[in-house]
Amino acid sequence: MLKDLLIGDNAFIGVSHLSQIRARQRLQQLRRDTIVDVIAEAVDCGATGYTFSVHPNNLQILMALQKAQRLQGLQIWPVLPYAAGYVRTVNEKGMAGLISDVLSGLSLADKAKVLLSSGISAVTFDPVRMLNTFVDMQLANILSLKGANLRSVLLHEIITDLAISFQAKQLFDSFMRHIRDRYDAEPGFVTRNFVRFANFFDDSGLSLKDAIIMTPFNKVGFQMNPSRKSCETCLSNLNEGQVIAMSILAGGYLKLDEAVEYVRAINKISGIAVGVSSIDHAKETFTRLRAVL
Repeated sequence: MLKDLLIGDNAFIGVSHLSQIRARQRLQQLRRDTIVDVIAEAVDCGATGYTFSVHPNNLQILMALQKAQRLQGLQIWPVLPYAAGYVRTVNEKGMAGLISDVLSGLSLADKAKVLLSSGISAVTFDPVRMLNTFVDMQLANILSLKGANLRSVLLHEIITDLAISFQAKQLFDSFMRHIRDRYDAEPGFVTRNFVRFANFFDDSGLSLKDAIIMTPFNKVGFQMNPSRKSCETCLSNLNEGQVIAMSILAGGYLKLDEAVEYVRAINKISGIAVGVSSIDHAKETFTRLRAVL
């Protein structure tokens, strides 16, 4: 049995890897109270947590879950920083404008805490300290919600894979220590090139003990870079780290039973993340997953 069955957020923020038109149409049909009901149904049917980007919509969803008394006991796995939003804001307002926007949603006490602890990095432009600063800023709103149960903080794939290209060992080491020491949570990484990621950690002498790796695994090799076979071989040789399989349905190309059959045959996968878009979809998906995995 897999330890972690996570609800993904793509359907709730209008993302699809196969059809953005379909994703936008689906999002228009999902009101916030409906999303709360979908997540609640998934949890009732076996889901253990919710993994999500720090898209503005997701903070509203978490607040709605809290109001409905469905946040208590739900493990949360935020993926940050919100890279796409940051790029747009920096282009429009510059770095100072970005920092101002992120801080604007925090209470006065949280602003002071973030700025005093690590905000100087925004002035020195130290990328390692800046990353930890943005992590603190974006987690502050989430952790202000009563009942928020932080299980893992995952570094967004854009940052993860770019940092590997720059051989930024210090950034990874600092991020992992920061998440463990400050939040008593498991550090995690989303990557679209699992083999390259694992090789980088091995070559750099960095330990993946008690760390999470979220990466695509599916029957047709969708988003499995550089190839399905190489990813499967790399996983079989992995000695540390917990692997969460995402994109198990290949963006909707595969049926659930096909996806389940493939995941069941692979060793060393400790969990999966899968999106659902309706109450019936949540019930069908997580009841099936909990029964067979």
